[in-house]
Amino acid sequence: MKSLFIKDKNFFPIPEDICAAIGNFDGVHLGHQKLIEECKRVCKLKGYKSALLTFYPHPSVFLKKMENYPLVTPLEIKTDIVSRLGLDYLIVVEFSDEVANMSKEEFIKSLQFMNIKACVCGYDFTFARKAEGTIDDLKDNFEFYEVKKYVFDNVRVSTTYIRELLSIGNVREAKRLLGRPFIIRGKVIFGDQNGRIIGYPTANVDYKNAFLPKNGVYFVNVVVNGITYLGMCNLGHHPTFEFTNEIRMEVNIFNFDEDIYDETIDVYFVDRIRDEKRYASVDELKKQLRIDKSMCLELAGDMNYTK
Repeated sequence: MKSLFIKDKNFFPIPEDICAAIGNFDGVHLGHQKLIEECKRVCKLKGYKSALLTFYPHPSVFLKKMENYPLVTPLEIKTDIVSRLGLDYLIVVEFSDEVANMSKEEFIKSLQFMNIKACVCGYDFTFARKAEGTIDDLKDNFEFYEVKKYVFDNVRVSTTYIRELLSIGNVREAKRLLGRPFIIRGKVIFGDQNGRIIGYPTANVDYKNAFLPKNGVYFVNVVVNGITYLGMCNLGHHPTFEFTNEIRMEVNIFNFDEDIYDETIDVYFVDRIRDEKRYASVDELKKQLRIDKSMCLELAGDMNYTK
């Protein structure tokens, strides 16, 4: 898969006829995957090359005036997922005030200039300034393929609903709708070493703008340098030692004792164990951590999960 980045509205032609699935695709969930499947079907039928066209930063940063918009799938994770889905191109359009203010005619001409012959979009897709562009405009200018809302086990699959699930800590259900476990990728940074002192060393993860599940303790799989380990992750404010305003992500990797500072790791959320809690003493915390680890190992033995 080739990745193309369009910066400063400098759209450029691609030397092949393209069918593009267009949208934000935050999550690349089962509904998004239906769009991608339809795009690949059209390409096979018409002889086009397949592409996913998306935007970065997320349009909500500009449209909702949000300084930071946490993402279910930050761009590098989205790129990995899309590359495994068999597309020829990933086209990332830098979303800026200039792009947000493009007229629908200007946006359509930009797509045509890129040699996009066919578009695949969801039934509710809008684009251009003040969302004035609709799928009817695309139908008038391209071969157009509409994908209806996707319902899985009587649930409409959407990024909004997946965010709601993560917000209550239901990573199991989120996994079903994503088609894979929810993942956070981040660099291991220095912490205060309290975990190591009490016998449960943790990797403190810089999660950047990733969307965080509800605070608490989770059973996780952790991928370090291509090797998968079991572990448990705490998301929260570190209340037993010293309360922090910022949410910390700390991962205890089982049977692991290596220096991985500045390494990037992938944390796959398998199940939620409990809420975060302040303990009266370090001994009480250590006792609870032993229970947490036992629960994780029990889940590892009982659950049919894959990372």
